[in-house]
Amino acid sequence: MNKKAEIFALLSLISQIGIMMALPIIFCVLLGNYLDKWFDTGVLFLVIFSFLGAGAAFRNLFFIASKGVKSRKTRKDEKDE
Repeated sequence: MNKKAEIFALLSLISQIGIMMALPIIFCVLLGNYLDKWFDTGVLFLVIFSFLGAGAAFRNLFFIASKGVKSRKTRKDEKDE
């Protein structure tokens, strides 16, 4: 892979990580806020869904990282042959 393609691949990975981290947190915070207003529960659902959103974000980060490690191993194995 040439240098420009490698840079674009890394930039796309960085943007993918940012989106995959932010979207679950934002969605869960909005959902928790909506449920709190609907059931008039203060901030109960906001706290619960904030933790769920953060957990989902880190789960996504884990899967992206493990996918990157697998592809890196595959590329390394191809170079060794």
